Amino acid sequence: MKKVIEKLKQLENKEIEPNILKTTLNSFDFSSVDYMSYLGNDPMDSYRRVFIMEGPIKVFLTVWPAEHQLPAHQHNNFWGYIAVLKGLLTETSFVFDPDDAQLSCHPPKSYRKGEVIFEPSNGIHHLQNPSPSKPLVTAHFYYPPIYDYNGVMIFDIKKRRIAELSEKAPGISWEHPKDHYKQVEEDAFSVVNLW
Repeated sequence: MKKVIEKLKQLENKEIEPNILKTTLNSFDFSSVDYMSYLGNDPMDSYRRVFIMEGPIKVFLTVWPAEHQLPAHQHNNFWGYIAVLKGLLTETSFVFDPDDAQLSCHPPKSYRKGEVIFEPSNGIHHLQNPSPSKPLVTAHFYYPPIYDYNGVMIFDIKKRRIAELSEKAPGISWEHPKDHYKQVEEDAFSVVNLW
């Protein structure tokens, strides 16, 4: 991982756009990147993030315990890539049409150790570790290097509600106190599966 960080630091003072970052990341084999020194000896049985670089790209590792998942969410202030370092990551992508109040669901895709996926700005997706027993470790590379949840939209697929997170939100979740949401809209959409 140290070599990845060194290469990313060379992007300082350059115009950073998705293709430049993709080319940089594709020069590494993420199935053999050494990342364990950043995680320490903590067990992998709880969800956590370990920040390792603040600029010009925000870089952090995420530990996903067995069966952990994030609600469907839409980042509106950055784009980036996720590299799978250990385990299997499942992503389900969505498209939201506010005029028709419809959330279209694409078939889930799974990514294995070494694979890298793109997270576009304003894309909506659901991420999870599908394993019932094994942890997942991912590396995240985001630009611009700000990373907060203010303005992030989250979607509750079962209850058909949408919320916009406030600057107080420490993460992507439906379990925060009320003042961690700018707004919550009940019965906000229908779901259409595209497969």
